[in-house]
Amino acid sequence: MILFLDGRSVLSEDKGVFWEQTRKQIGEEEKVVIEIGHHMEWNRVYRYLEDAHAIVLVADVQFGNISSKVLTFLERVESIVIRGESIGGKFYAILYTKLYEADQTAIAMGILKNFCARANIVWGRGLGISGNGLKMISPDNYIWNIFRRKKTDFRTKALQEQALFIREKIEGTDVYIWPESTSKRMYVRKFNRKIKKSNREKIAQSRMNRENY
Repeated sequence: MILFLDGRSVLSEDKGVFWEQTRKQIGEEEKVVIEIGHHMEWNRVYRYLEDAHAIVLVADVQFGNISSKVLTFLERVESIVIRGESIGGKFYAILYTKLYEADQTAIAMGILKNFCARANIVWGRGLGISGNGLKMISPDNYIWNIFRRKKTDFRTKALQEQALFIREKIEGTDVYIWPESTSKRMYVRKFNRKIKKSNREKIAQSRMNRENY
């Protein structure tokens, strides 16, 4: 059984791509998804952790760190290991951030590897994805999207490789990727433009709601 831990702290506009690409490659093995939160059925979580052959944390990274709810979860898991519960599954991570540089998830990856060392859990492999906002900032022009369909998402190959390591329960070197085909300057400019557009739409919607009220 493969246990997926959903550690997202923010809603992603393309949420699901990590599950779809990874789970598609894993095959028919049983998969369980648990959303990390402040109110969890811990008896069920303990049982899954004990039975899982592989544990996969999928989480977003904010300014080099993972969310407080994920850190709290890891601390609790570490405490149950100290009390004698055994966790035999290898630990894998898929971390992503909208920041551009390839090493933006490295600090958070180090935190997870230290957790595994303290909890006596075997570290499998980490995949860090930077520039995750690239898909979000893609042009909305219909004609452009007709041609863009033939282009492969820069995350796809790396996610497929990570799924292979998870499926075979093998260890490997951590990998960090970013949208090499797009310059940082262009990425940031388009990203800022997208945020401004989103803010204008929120303000307009707020005004409309007040007028209707």
